[in-house]
Amino acid sequence: MENLEQKTKKYFNNFSNKDLKELSKMFSENICLQDWEIFAEGKSEVLEANKNIFDSVDSISVTLKEFYQDGSVAICLIDINVNNEEMLKVIDIIKFNKDQKIIEVSAYKQ
Repeated sequence: MENLEQKTKKYFNNFSNKDLKELSKMFSENICLQDWEIFAEGKSEVLEANKNIFDSVDSISVTLKEFYQDGSVAICLIDINVNNEEMLKVIDIIKFNKDQKIIEVSAYKQ
């Protein structure tokens, strides 16, 4: 079984690759996503929110700068490169359930 840091890196990799199929495998049915613009609840709503993000950009790339873990919660300082021109500094808090499925993603701009 992967550890939480590996699982988190896989999530960011799938996000950077705009891979909804792989993201879907990582999400629990009752996942919740919240950032500075979006609130989505439930797997289909969160996947739709991700699809909307992916469709609105030519490219998006997440770089994990710092990783902290508290139990089943990952706290991540990340850089998000949008279209190779805009750099967002973000803190992601990702909560996992006992099956290592993502149940919550909260993102905050720094």
